[in-house]
Amino acid sequence: MFRRLFFGALLLLPGSLSAQPQAQVEPISRPRRTQTAPTDSNHSHTKPVNADAEAKRLYKAGTRYGHAGLYLQAAEVFEQAIKLKPDYGEAYLSLGHAYYDLSQWQLSVKNLEKGLALKPGDKDSRRRLAHAQSMLQQERLSRKDAEDAASSVGSSKSSPATDSPATDSKTATQPRADDENLTKLYRVGPGDVLDVRLTDAASSQSTLFTVTAAGLLEHPSLSAPLACAGLTVDEIASRIGQDLKERSSIKNPKVSVAVQEYISHTILVSGLVKEPGTKSFKREGIPLYVVVADAQTLPEAGRVSVLRNTSNETFMIDLLDTPALNMLVRPGDVINVLARQNQFFYMSGQVKSPGEKTFHRGLTLTQAIIAAGGLSKDAKEAQVARDNGKGFLMVTRYKLREIDSGKVRDPAIQPGDRITIRD
Repeated sequence: MFRRLFFGALLLLPGSLSAQPQAQVEPISRPRRTQTAPTDSNHSHTKPVNADAEAKRLYKAGTRYGHAGLYLQAAEVFEQAIKLKPDYGEAYLSLGHAYYDLSQWQLSVKNLEKGLALKPGDKDSRRRLAHAQSMLQQERLSRKDAEDAASSVGSSKSSPATDSPATDSKTATQPRADDENLTKLYRVGPGDVLDVRLTDAASSQSTLFTVTAAGLLEHPSLSAPLACAGLTVDEIASRIGQDLKERSSIKNPKVSVAVQEYISHTILVSGLVKEPGTKSFKREGIPLYVVVADAQTLPEAGRVSVLRNTSNETFMIDLLDTPALNMLVRPGDVINVLARQNQFFYMSGQVKSPGEKTFHRGLTLTQAIIAAGGLSKDAKEAQVARDNGKGFLMVTRYKLREIDSGKVRDPAIQPGDRITIRD
């Protein structure tokens, strides 16, 4: 009987083997029903679940980039994560941190604000946001300074002023109303040494702390490093006090902060001075005349150039132009004291000694005629041709009799003027 069962099984075996490939091999144009997209009500939830998982994967990758110091790559990955998950608070905060480390303050502020709206309890992000907002404000003020200066320079060049003194440098550097505040203010920067005292009690530990290159104050009593670059000492003391108040039972902690060593605010002075080199100062802005006096100009010095660090703009100022020397020098500016440059004007027509004449600041038309030996005969008109800054000469005519009688103000002469005296 065992033999009959064995042979019966052999007879059935070929049929079962041939049935398996028939079930697997099917035309591509006729997919099996199990391969079609699901049509049930749960299908709409499949994509968001996958998007969330991918967003979390990207977030972890961005975090690794950030820890490696590759902030630009981290920002790009966090941006992708946010596209997949628009309410991803951690990704917004991390993106804000990446832009913070890249010093892209506007993007940092934008993303930190969005992240804190979703995750309001992140204290480190709040500190970074405050500092980024401060730095963004400084950027906007610096940009406005540059635009105002450029606008002033442009207007002074394009206007064919015919009876006013040379005021190019004065117009470009005229102090603004808020400049006075800069001479009274100091914002802490990297490298500054701060004296931080948390109580009135004496302590054996040092109270001196150096602000890191990233602008952080690392104090053992703080819950995390404090972003203090761009803040005043009063603002830093307030934030330390707030941090202590949130983490201790002290209602009104006493905190004092002072700058022990001013390192971050430096300028470079070179040229015709007795004491060139790097100079540190204790304000956001210092009048140029103070810098010049401190450097002690040599007798042959006559001009000073100021290269503005924030706008890459250069101002050329005569050392005899007292109002122009009131301009404020800012951190990072480069000051170069130069020799006086000889300037000329030109006389022709009915004068006794025509030709090239040396220009002196404050020279008027009447004085220019005297420098040319006076009138050769009874002339009636002076024509002053002046470059309008675009390569074209603008001609202005003056009646000499009206100037002599005081009816018309004696006009000032500028370097390069071409003066012709006519009948």
